[in-house]
Amino acid sequence: MKSLPRVGSKRVIDMHVHIGPEFLRRKYSAAALAEEARREGFGVVMKNHFQPTTGQVSQLRRDDDEVALVGSVALNFGCGGVDDHGVRSALSGWKRDVTAADPDKDRFVVWMPTVCCEAHLRCYDRRDLSTAWGIKPEHTRFYAEGTGYSLQAEDAGKMAAVERAVKVVADNDLVLATGHLDRNETEIVVKAARNAGVRRIILTHPLFQSTELDPATMARMWNEYGAYSELAFVNLAMDHLTYEQYLGVIEAVGPQGVILSSDVGQIFSPPVGEALREFFGELMARGVKEDDITQMSVLNTNHLLFGDFA
Repeated sequence: MKSLPRVGSKRVIDMHVHIGPEFLRRKYSAAALAEEARREGFGVVMKNHFQPTTGQVSQLRRDDDEVALVGSVALNFGCGGVDDHGVRSALSGWKRDVTAADPDKDRFVVWMPTVCCEAHLRCYDRRDLSTAWGIKPEHTRFYAEGTGYSLQAEDAGKMAAVERAVKVVADNDLVLATGHLDRNETEIVVKAARNAGVRRIILTHPLFQSTELDPATMARMWNEYGAYSELAFVNLAMDHLTYEQYLGVIEAVGPQGVILSSDVGQIFSPPVGEALREFFGELMARGVKEDDITQMSVLNTNHLLFGDFA
């Protein structure tokens, strides 16, 4: 694919790109990614595992921007964990005008925990950051068994904290993504979020080894909760997933319930625009229709961030 799809003024929005500074070496600062997004004509949600990005991104946004530049927070321990603290911190930074009384009304993304999840730690020898990603061992953290984040429906204290977090998400009509929870934790959170009134939900790369949802479950979660399944370009190489698996998700869920992202930003990954063009082109070469690529990368993502939900 030579150019990225668009529908009128609606552009592709990559809902998952990593920025630094972070313990991991990153390809992008917020400013560098914003520059590429404007030049290449795609919107982007900027993610960091250790700090909210809303403050950085809000200060880069301009009135004349034709692409969406969106911040986020991942509710890892360093960002306040699963409670309302991290969401409020991200809201506090979501202001272009620092003299304004209220945060900006535009939406951003709240990820459930990623690198501090028990499900994640089990995949990486109890380390939050894998040395296979190019990080120095001294910048990783070892978590003893049971000290990472986990969630059970019968744990009243943790469920109350989840409910506090998703209430702020619902009250501000933000987008909730499920992070690196396991399959059971993912469904617990999605149910709690829906009960709290959250309508914008993403199943974060649900084929990833910490979660490993099957396509039938993804289809059910789309039908029952309106939760979009994210298919990310970088997981194909880094996590040994296959295009055939992705095609199975698209077939089971339907293009209306899938979003396509890059999840790049690693120092060794291609730039966002290059990654998306390769990703979309490979899907089309395997029989995915161009209209469906547009649905998954333009229409669904714009609906999540800017559309009206019943």
